[in-house]
Amino acid sequence: MLDKPHPQRRIWFIGPFPPPLHGQAGYNVAMAAHLREMGDVRIIDTGSISWRKVAVYLGAAWTMLTQSRRGDVVYTSAPGQGALWLFGIVVLALRCRGLPFFVHHHSYRPIHAGPTAAMRFVIALGGQGQRHILLSEHMRRAFVDLYLDGDVHRALALSNAFLFYEAEKPTDRPDRPLTLGHMSVLASEKGVDVVLAVFENLMKAGADVRLLLAGPVRDSRLTAPIAAVAARYPQHFEVLGRVDGDAKRQFYNDIDLFLLPSRLLDEAEPLVLFEAYAAGVDVMATERGCIPERLIASDRILTGDSSVDTASVSSVATGLASDWSASRSSCRDHATRMHASACQEAQSLFMAMGLEPTRRPATRAERLAVCAEKRHLQDSAS
Repeated sequence: MLDKPHPQRRIWFIGPFPPPLHGQAGYNVAMAAHLREMGDVRIIDTGSISWRKVAVYLGAAWTMLTQSRRGDVVYTSAPGQGALWLFGIVVLALRCRGLPFFVHHHSYRPIHAGPTAAMRFVIALGGQGQRHILLSEHMRRAFVDLYLDGDVHRALALSNAFLFYEAEKPTDRPDRPLTLGHMSVLASEKGVDVVLAVFENLMKAGADVRLLLAGPVRDSRLTAPIAAVAARYPQHFEVLGRVDGDAKRQFYNDIDLFLLPSRLLDEAEPLVLFEAYAAGVDVMATERGCIPERLIASDRILTGDSSVDTASVSSVATGLASDWSASRSSCRDHATRMHASACQEAQSLFMAMGLEPTRRPATRAERLAVCAEKRHLQDSAS
């Protein structure tokens, strides 16, 4: 049983932080900044190059065994794939110390491919003091059925919409063609090849359309296809590279429809989906993870088949063009509703953690401060 909420409770945060920057690390920065409003956060960064992972997790376990104290609460960010076995070392240390701890799951892989031996291993080591945070109610129920023998009290839901929402002001539509957009760490698993194919199909059909591709290219298999499309349609296709801050806001302002035909097994609840809706941009995406629960309408589902998806994109785009302002407003309202629901979920989580909840999500400046101070905070915990 946790003590009564206390604003100065010491909170250990174990998980990956940038660099490198990816969805889970970006979320952890936002969560750490928010938790700092409720307690004394001590960060143990588990993000590292692969050959150091064993040492990193052994070090995290040792820190918990030697420096944690009664009354502390621990928030952990579960790693994906093989690192889950190493994460078990930390889980065992937390159980030995008798600390209440929460495991936040950002990957759908243990459910898509489950039940997996690695996740069962972590569950067995954690015991009854371990509670789990999933990204949607459907994901929570699926996890409980697979791993917790139906014990719903050991799992909570918290949507990424809680921390990744920033209301954008309405703007007038610039005089430009229909513009499609995609942003990610550009890889085949994210469906970039499908985005390119849909764009080319529309161009060949005579549509007046543009495509903006944002993010670093991390998949060498895409280098040649992206260059080929850029050469064929130089006036209609632009590769922006990584965008952040004002450049990211401009990206969303410059597009009408965001495409995410992801086939990634880990895909759960992409942060870009909430960013797009908050900016007023409609989204079409594949049925991965929690995505179907978050799309504004069922006809926004992509199949991954470029010929089928071309027809779907064309149909949705026609509707957007008929009343652009109403569509932007509807998407922003959708983002606001998802955020309000997630705030209620967050209140339940923080009370379960024994924290005094604050309704104010951390600002972007506070998130940047976490990045800047990460090394200092990590050193203070070691």
